[in-house]
Amino acid sequence: MTFEEFAQRAYEEAEFNSSYDGISLKEAYINYVTEIMMDAEEIDDFNYLYFEGFGKHNKSIRIDGYSYSELDECLNIFVCTDITYGHEGNLTQTKIKEFFQRAVNFVAEASYIIETCEESSPGYGLAYDITNKYKNIKRYRFYIITDMPLSERVKNVKSGDINGIEVNYNVWDIKRIYELFESSQTKEDITIDIKKYEKNGIPCLLANSSDDYYSYLCNVPGTLLANIYNEYGSRLLEGNVRSFLQLKGKVNKSIRNTILNEPTMFFAYNNGIAGTASEVNVENVGSQLYITSIKALQIVNGGQTTASLARALLKDKKDGSEEKIKQVFVPMKLSVVNSDKAADMIPNIARFANSQNKISESDLFSNHPFHIRLEKISRSTIAPAVDGKQYGTYWYYERAAGQYRQETYKMKESEKKKFEEKNPPKQMFKKTDLAKYWNVWNLKPHIASKGGQTAFGEFAMYISKQWVEDETIFNKVYFQNIVSIIIIWKNAERIVKNQSWFNSYRANIVAYTISMIFNKVKTDYSSFAIDLNSIWQNQNISKAWEEEIIFVSKLAYDHLTNDDREVENVTEWAKREACWDSAKKIRFSLNSIFLKELIDLDTQKNTQKQGKKDQKLMNGIEAQTFVYNYGVDKWKKLVEWNSTHHVLSPVELEFVDVAISIEKNRIPSEKQCPKIIQILNKARENGYPY
Repeated sequence: MTFEEFAQRAYEEAEFNSSYDGISLKEAYINYVTEIMMDAEEIDDFNYLYFEGFGKHNKSIRIDGYSYSELDECLNIFVCTDITYGHEGNLTQTKIKEFFQRAVNFVAEASYIIETCEESSPGYGLAYDITNKYKNIKRYRFYIITDMPLSERVKNVKSGDINGIEVNYNVWDIKRIYELFESSQTKEDITIDIKKYEKNGIPCLLANSSDDYYSYLCNVPGTLLANIYNEYGSRLLEGNVRSFLQLKGKVNKSIRNTILNEPTMFFAYNNGIAGTASEVNVENVGSQLYITSIKALQIVNGGQTTASLARALLKDKKDGSEEKIKQVFVPMKLSVVNSDKAADMIPNIARFANSQNKISESDLFSNHPFHIRLEKISRSTIAPAVDGKQYGTYWYYERAAGQYRQETYKMKESEKKKFEEKNPPKQMFKKTDLAKYWNVWNLKPHIASKGGQTAFGEFAMYISKQWVEDETIFNKVYFQNIVSIIIIWKNAERIVKNQSWFNSYRANIVAYTISMIFNKVKTDYSSFAIDLNSIWQNQNISKAWEEEIIFVSKLAYDHLTNDDREVENVTEWAKREACWDSAKKIRFSLNSIFLKELIDLDTQKNTQKQGKKDQKLMNGIEAQTFVYNYGVDKWKKLVEWNSTHHVLSPVELEFVDVAISIEKNRIPSEKQCPKIIQILNKARENGYPY
């Protein structure tokens, strides 16, 4: 995709979402861009929050959103220019200064905003948090999001401070967004100049070398590790399965105690860190080899060690930790991975790296077979034709970032139009979207409100556990139910947006509204269930559903913005379990027409049982296909290999013989094939190379 094509596509996407979701073009555009940034892990999260006004002495104030990175202790503030599809010209230094100053004024005038604004107004909660919750943060990051190209005269935007707190300024113009979108690794790789921190670099030994990767054993100065983390933050931990852990717990207290009391023993006591990189440069100084630069450094294990050192360097100076860290050295294993193999190898390096905290399979969820199955179901399940159309459409599950658009890149315009007719853009959903819908469906609107990695983490843990217990529940019926929840969500967004009382917090209101309705049915009408199949068949909600959403959404809004809420910031209050606990106590009745649309719980259970039965059949067919396609010659090689390795039992070898009998036109049964595949995997785990 060329830059011009991307710029047009970004504008069209924003325009479409603006019209479809009933939001401003600016909100749709900043949502589109921040999704790209989150997919590329440039930012962790984004909360849309539009606020415009004036501070003391008539200072102009304007922001469009924020997020808080707990790991970096950093508050990100976003401001978006007007979206004009490039008709405003270039983004000049003067405009940059103007937009950043308005956003900075929000922080500087937070106390004034609290004094003059209504408590339910969007800006009040964030202003309150700035003066209370975030008053001890160590960094602000301000972002300008724009569809304009940056003027060539702008070379850099200098950092600054607010009341002694470091401030970084970041301009994301359309060209930079395009480069991020097009990046093969979906992120801008960091290249760290090690000599900037250490005269010669990091002393190291070349430990291993192969076609796919090579590795170094290193002795990393604690100050170097702390300084690069303080400069680049959690971007260094993007591949770390614990990058979103809070800096709490015994292991971190232990690290801190070692820094303060026995810094020279840090190397001996600490398990060290494991890192990956796409490229390193080394130099010999005398007889010693030094690493002088690292590209795309990812600390896949040891994030707590790194962040704890950084925190001690910045925050514990009164304890003399700055001098103590100079005595700290950290062992590191650095694996330089071929970019072609990175997607497969880095998760395995993270999985098997020596760790101080156990890593569960859910932490390494990105390649889980659940995703693969849901993707497959989404491509083969046609939704019923509605609104007079003579063809059904698909709900496209995007398992990998950019997958939907990738399908159309090389298509002719006519082919692309046909693809989008069958796979409408409004029917595409992503992994993070799926996590949000699942949490709402399972009565966790407070988790859904957290968004990003937190909501996805809760979802991933459930999927990983349930997959082991019984993976057949993830079937066509499950997929159709998820789509029905999406339909409810999108309609609820539209309905809430059009209510006279609405002014902000739509995502939180929608999450609580849907969960409150589901919870009401579960608690007061336990013999019944919501008819999700009817929503799937109609590809829409009923009039009774609309009326229920109108009624309950007002209750949800009043609850979230209640003056007696425990947390001033409504967005943050919605993320608290206490908020959901109190919402469940709100008394209301479901309308009589809505109640008539409920189905017997037994009917729902029978539908789910049939879905599991069908999935078992599908598993058997897929296993049968694999065993057949694997080939008789390879099954014979397995028997030959086992004659010298003695891994398989006589009973297991009998199953392999069943696979070999394919050459006699005897096809193994659907029940036999999963067992045969299990035996093959056992052999592979013990060294069988095919």
